[in-house]
Amino acid sequence: MIREIKRNGKISLNHKDCFLGDKIIVGDNIEIVMPHEAIDGVAIPGILNIVYEDEELLVVNKPPFCVTHPSKSHHFDTLTNYISYHWEEIGVSAKIRFINRLDRDTTGLVAIAKNKYVHHFIQKQMNEGKVKKVYLAFVHGKLPMMSGTIDAPVGQPFENSIHRVVTNKGKPSITHYRVLEEYPQASLVELILETGRTHQIRVHLQYIGNPIIGDPLYNSDMENSFGMSHQALHAKSLTLSLPMKKVLTMEAELNNELRDLRNNLGKNGKKKVME
Repeated sequence: MIREIKRNGKISLNHKDCFLGDKIIVGDNIEIVMPHEAIDGVAIPGILNIVYEDEELLVVNKPPFCVTHPSKSHHFDTLTNYISYHWEEIGVSAKIRFINRLDRDTTGLVAIAKNKYVHHFIQKQMNEGKVKKVYLAFVHGKLPMMSGTIDAPVGQPFENSIHRVVTNKGKPSITHYRVLEEYPQASLVELILETGRTHQIRVHLQYIGNPIIGDPLYNSDMENSFGMSHQALHAKSLTLSLPMKKVLTMEAELNNELRDLRNNLGKNGKKKVME
């Protein structure tokens, strides 16, 4: 990044051109002009539910049926398109750097860095286990315990498979859970990821016998999906820190369909809430 600033940006010391090797003392004024970056997506207007935004970070609450990047089947209806349009409208010139991603039908928080340094800064926190991601899932049945840890390696059953399974050949995968509410036929579970494998939560919940309601890939009981049009998995909160700033915790509300599911499940019997 420093090399890029030298080539295409500017660094000044006390309002004068300087060299990177110049000595500095307390009270000096150092100004860094970041290189100009063009937005790398096609700007298309769309619904963008912004949870948090400053000069370094954008966090949105992603709706279901929305993918992050354009693909063969999704050219102009992605988060990349909607973010590009929003940034053009407010005068931001930056590449779109996703810090995390969600499956197409999973709702909740997605974070996007506005420069290379912030992206690297947060990714380093994630690698060190300092970023906390909390999910909510409505699952079939009741879990064996009100709280616990699922420690089971997740991998592909064969090369290029979209599907993931628990396998000894997989990568270490750890999910912590606690039951928030119990219903006659289902449960609401809070989950915290210690690792971030593809489909980890979906695979782990299927593995212990409590697949996510409405999950077409890991739930064989799709006839009993309680009217859900997408899997009942939601990225509820994200806790991280930015350079020179205190720790931030951002939360995303459940969409209408998930709120209706919660209410309908509760009508069939008394809910058991875990504090």
